[in-house]
Amino acid sequence: MEIQVSSSYTLSYPEMHFPDGITVITGPSGVGKTTLLRALHGALKSELTSIIRDQKTALMPQQQQWISYMTMHEQLTMTVGKLWEPVAINLGLQDHFKKLPAELSIGQQQRFWLAWVLAEDAHWLLFDEPTSALDDDWASVTIKLFEQFKIDYPRKKLVIVTHDVRLLQAGIQDHLIAL
Repeated sequence: MEIQVSSSYTLSYPEMHFPDGITVITGPSGVGKTTLLRALHGALKSELTSIIRDQKTALMPQQQQWISYMTMHEQLTMTVGKLWEPVAINLGLQDHFKKLPAELSIGQQQRFWLAWVLAEDAHWLLFDEPTSALDDDWASVTIKLFEQFKIDYPRKKLVIVTHDVRLLQAGIQDHLIAL
């Protein structure tokens, strides 16, 4: 399987399968985990298009980009309606809905992005280091959310790229890919 990163650079991967449920991808830095997620999301030319087959994807990137002059409530409601609110409340964000991104910590912003992606009506939910800015308590809540999401939506695919030992040791994956 190949991904065209630029006109002069292609990454090769072993053949991969992404069953329904949670697939965790791990491996050393620089091996192409984020590139793989970007290709699954359709941002790069690759052979992965045959795997996705016109199914909608939602991506939580490592570095979130927010609209600086809009509140979190405005931004998320504009994109995914009100579906994000119960997830955000579960992630302890109810007191932060009316804040601007600059008024939030990096961990709070990351939790808002988690709520956003989990609220998307997409078949493929792609997460790049979703717990990297979270303390142990919020990482545990996130892990439980992933487990519950898998139960509630058994036909969806969650693909999680991580180095986070907390996620790896939680054993939430149905499938593990080590690059």
